[in-house]
Amino acid sequence: MSGALHWATLAAYLVATVLYLAFVIWQRRGLHIVGRAVLWAGFCLHSLALGSAWWETGVLPATTLRQSLDVFSWGLMGASLLVNLRLNVMILGALIAPLCALLLLAASVLAVPSAPPSKLMTSVWVPVHVISVLAAYGLLALTFLSGALYLLQDRLIRAKKLGAAFKRLPPLSRLDSLNHNALVAGFTLLTIGLITGAVYAQIKLGSYWRWDPKEIWALITWLLYAVLIHTRLVQGWRGRRGAWLGALAFGVLLFTFVGVGLLFPGYHAFDSLPKLEGTLP
Repeated sequence: MSGALHWATLAAYLVATVLYLAFVIWQRRGLHIVGRAVLWAGFCLHSLALGSAWWETGVLPATTLRQSLDVFSWGLMGASLLVNLRLNVMILGALIAPLCALLLLAASVLAVPSAPPSKLMTSVWVPVHVISVLAAYGLLALTFLSGALYLLQDRLIRAKKLGAAFKRLPPLSRLDSLNHNALVAGFTLLTIGLITGAVYAQIKLGSYWRWDPKEIWALITWLLYAVLIHTRLVQGWRGRRGAWLGALAFGVLLFTFVGVGLLFPGYHAFDSLPKLEGTLP
């Protein structure tokens, strides 16, 4: 069931990609409206797919890199749709639809888990921790994308190239609002995710902090986004400086999400979870 829903979701995101690319080319509002409806349909299918997989295994489907990419794609799509309800940055769909489709395609080529999920993943703390973190990643990805669009628009204005590309971009003020809203919401969810992860580690492993590489880099990521929040709200770092700092923070976030587990395996690595089960109290 969940497999069929996965492919239906991917098909919806690909159709939306075509519609939004057509919108960017021809600038017809009707293409945006239809594309947005297809994205909502795809997101609903995506939610059903994840819910079905959760029901089948009894564990949140985020125990492998394949599944984590799937949930990250879901978080990114959900974040963009919800934020766009308020700000209506129409070109955002042209970025989010293909990106989420690529994430689902990447997940599809990775190995399907063969071993049963670790008992460590059955606690109610795990969904709160994982969903908070991956939803935060989706929102913080929006801050990066809005910052990139801001820098592009700013460069076009400075170069006085107010042609076709400029007309397809939203106003700088709206991009800055998107950046701010996604940043605050994403940082809040990231904080919740880190706290719940630490509490669960204390409950099951007897320690809030174990100097695991993932923990260290997660803290570094959190500190970078705390600095970004501070510079925006206290020092007024909006616009270009905020966008560049946001790009740096997002690069570290991506390394924390994917790179750390590949280069510095620790107990957060998926294949390490069964080894920890013997340490459960």
